[in-house]
Amino acid sequence: MRSLDSIRKVRAQTVESLMMELSHIAQALTRSEAQYRAMKGQIQADTEAYAEQAGRGLTIEELLQWQGKLDAQRSALQQVRAAIDHGTGLWQQTQERLVEARQECKLLQRVVDQRQTAVRAVITRREQWAEDETASRRVFIRDRGNS
Repeated sequence: MRSLDSIRKVRAQTVESLMMELSHIAQALTRSEAQYRAMKGQIQADTEAYAEQAGRGLTIEELLQWQGKLDAQRSALQQVRAAIDHGTGLWQQTQERLVEARQECKLLQRVVDQRQTAVRAVITRREQWAEDETASRRVFIRDRGNS
């Protein structure tokens, strides 16, 4: 019974740990998504500024600067997108592990409950046997005294 309790406590700690991990992953995803939106907005603004300047005419140097800047921004945006995708996958895997751990906790709790019920039933039967034995002795002693 003690080892079962130990296992149950370890699984409960695992559930707690996985919940904390999910919280950290969710926070990281929230930050990455905010960063992605901000970067996307900056790229949009820079693309509009580039189009406006290009309409007025650009030197080769300015054109290359704009292309380099926009390429770097798109590359950084792809990296953030990859981080979001990775975080989403990690969140799903951790969520699945959490569901499994919770199911194991419930199963272990059922086993503990069944064992406790069985122990109580044995104790109740022993107490009833002892009471029956005591009552039987009283009757025997009373009957002996009346004879």
